[in-house]
Amino acid sequence: MKDAYSFDATPETLEKSYRAMYDAYCRIFTRCGLEYVIVEAESGEMGGSGSHQFTVPCQSGEDTIVYTQDGSYAANLERAAVDPLPRDDRQCLAGTPVVPVDKGREIPPMQEVHTPNIGSIEAICAFLKTQPKDMIKTLIYAAGDSAVAALVRGDHDLNQEKLTQALGGGHMELADEPTIEKVTGAKVGFAGPMGIAGKVSKIVVDHAVAAMAAGVTGANKTDYHTRNVVPGRDFPLEGQNIVVTDIRYAGEGDTYNGKKLLFKKGIEVGQVFKLGTKYSEKLGAKFLDENGNEKPCIMGCYGIGINRILASAIELGNDDNGIIWPISIAPFEVLVTCVNQDDEKVANVAENLYQQLLNDGLDVLLDDRPLRGGVKFKDADLIGIPIRATVGARSVAEGNVEIKLRSQSESQRVSIEQARAKISELVNTLKEQLNA
Repeated sequence: MKDAYSFDATPETLEKSYRAMYDAYCRIFTRCGLEYVIVEAESGEMGGSGSHQFTVPCQSGEDTIVYTQDGSYAANLERAAVDPLPRDDRQCLAGTPVVPVDKGREIPPMQEVHTPNIGSIEAICAFLKTQPKDMIKTLIYAAGDSAVAALVRGDHDLNQEKLTQALGGGHMELADEPTIEKVTGAKVGFAGPMGIAGKVSKIVVDHAVAAMAAGVTGANKTDYHTRNVVPGRDFPLEGQNIVVTDIRYAGEGDTYNGKKLLFKKGIEVGQVFKLGTKYSEKLGAKFLDENGNEKPCIMGCYGIGINRILASAIELGNDDNGIIWPISIAPFEVLVTCVNQDDEKVANVAENLYQQLLNDGLDVLLDDRPLRGGVKFKDADLIGIPIRATVGARSVAEGNVEIKLRSQSESQRVSIEQARAKISELVNTLKEQLNA
């Protein structure tokens, strides 16, 4: 990992430092031959006011990029925002939200159902003959000395990064069993949002839950669940400690700004953060301003995964025979392969070409192993050195050297006298393509 930090006096100079590193990273990844995208990223517990992630789209990547087809929005999965789902057709009766079903019939009152030893969403749905999208998951988190309840729909996954940001960026983790039992009055697996507003510091409700007509959720009673739970009627959607916001992962069918969200895998190769004063205040990293007042430095943080660059380059550049390295990060720029090492004339031509290229400042490897040509060619393709010059008895007898780019299937014959210049030209061309 390459790690770096910046220390500034004002948000404006932080922006300048941040942009300088951002642009430098762009140049680095371009020169490394990577096809990358820049997405908005969640800073998480690192804190700060903003972050961008550099990701190489790749099917084998561990990260997920969320984007719109027109390119107007891109973010990693932890950051990706979603539009609120449309509300069901709600009516208001005596100030109480209800939902008309079957031509005006209202949702009936809540109904407890005995669900012995059944706690998982899948098991409940099978037992009650319902679907995950009709369930409300109530997750209890410990945030310092207080507890927080987070509500998401049964078919959605809670995004803890979004939840963290919704609560101001503080540390939190899933509550232990005693805390859950204290808040809900029930064993783990039977939590519900009804009646817990006074027992937690916050209830954070995902947009999709707020839009539900009614749902099934834990009854806050061991071995019981409750049907016909209407958001806004049976648990609050407004109040001093109630937050309704986006706290779930984006999924297929979601939109942002009215545009369909698409998904693809990627490898994260770098990330930049605007940290602010979170760490400088704790470390005592301060400076005196022009008026002699002591202030904390405003920090930025910048990281590149060195081995991830190599892994990404291999994932993007390969074929059935091996690696196809970008010349800027290849282990060598040129491979001189001597096919007939036991032939003194051939060996001399190969050695001379090798020395000439070294003198030109090129990074060259000479394969002078006493092995068959086929074995050497297989190894050359596997290693993936960008340019291969093959010196063999037949080509030398004709006064030629065969030159081949690893990225191409066909080779070209060049006279022994011109081989040095031709190889140098190809090296420069490959480098210029990366810098274009």
